[in-house]
Amino acid sequence: MAISSSNTSAGSTAVNQPAKSNNAPAKSDDPRNVREQARQVQNTAILKANEQVSLRSNNDSLSLLYKTALEGINTELEPVMGENAAQKIYDSGIDTSPEATAERIVSFATGFYGRYKELNPDKSEEENLNNFLSIIGGGIDKGFADAKDILKGLKVYEGEVESGVDKTYSLVLQGLNNFREKMLELAGNNQDADTTSNVSNNSTV
Repeated sequence: MAISSSNTSAGSTAVNQPAKSNNAPAKSDDPRNVREQARQVQNTAILKANEQVSLRSNNDSLSLLYKTALEGINTELEPVMGENAAQKIYDSGIDTSPEATAERIVSFATGFYGRYKELNPDKSEEENLNNFLSIIGGGIDKGFADAKDILKGLKVYEGEVESGVDKTYSLVLQGLNNFREKMLELAGNNQDADTTSNVSNNSTV
C-alpha cells in the first residue's frame, strides 16, 4: 500500500490559518468544500481534546495518531458499511508504544473484514482482500497524514515523535500484509479441504 502525501498541506492549513470571514458566500454544495470543512472541524476537535497534553512526549503524540487513524478508517468504511461502522473509540490511558499502537490499529481495521466479505459474496477471497485493504489503507493513510499535519502545526514533529510515527506506520503496513497472507492461506486450506471432500464423496457413489 503506497503512502499518499497529498493530504499533508490541508491539515496544517486548518491548524495555522484563522477562520475566514463569514461574509464570503458559502459553497456548501461543493463536496470538496464539505470535506475540507469536516477536516477542519475534526482537527480543531482533536486539538481541543489534546490542549492539556504535552505532545512533545512520543507516547502522547502516538495517542493522537491512534485517534486520527481510527477516524480515518471510519470515514473510508462509512460509504461501504454504513455510518459509524468503525466506532470512534479512544482511551488516553492505553499503551501507545509504536508496537502497541500499530497492533491496535491493525486489529481494529481488520476486524471488519468478515462483515465486508458477507457484503460481497460473489467475489473471490483475493478480490475481497485487495478491495478491503485498499479501503482501510486509504483511511489509515489519511489518519497518519492528519496526525502529522497537527503535530507539524504544533512544531513537535521531530526527533522521537517523528521516528515513533514513522515506525508505527511501517509496523501497520507489515501487520496488514501479514493479515492478507494469513487470510489467503486459510482460504487455500479451506478450498483444498472442500476439493478433497468432493473427491471422496464422488468415489463412494
